[in-house]
Amino acid sequence: MSDAEKWYLEALRIFRLVLGEGHERVADACFALGGVYSRQGRLEEGVRMHKLALRVFRRASEGDSAKVANALSGLGTALYQQGLQDRAMRKMEEAYEMFRRLHGDDHEHVARLLNSMSLVLQAQGRVAES
Repeated sequence: MSDAEKWYLEALRIFRLVLGEGHERVADACFALGGVYSRQGRLEEGVRMHKLALRVFRRASEGDSAKVANALSGLGTALYQQGLQDRAMRKMEEAYEMFRRLHGDDHEHVARLLNSMSLVLQAQGRVAES
């Protein structure tokens, strides 16, 4: 277990204890853990943590939110790493649309999602569309 994983797990334990399961800080820790697991090649655990973060962020926010969009993007990336391109694309498209509504067409997050979606299209063999 890496130091980062230990510290995020401890933070998650404390946030759950002090703030409750549905608090945004719990989702932040889950999102961070999902990234750690994905980088370690523990892709199923990464997807599980990203899904949990997304659920909590959606419950904590009303309507569009940058945290929900980031969680969608993170989940899409984790699904892409697992080779689940169709599911990854759906999450990335949802994040893309949300970022567009939040920030407009000419924003860094919008461009990042366009880049990620192009990678998914290429992985699907749809190079002409990418």
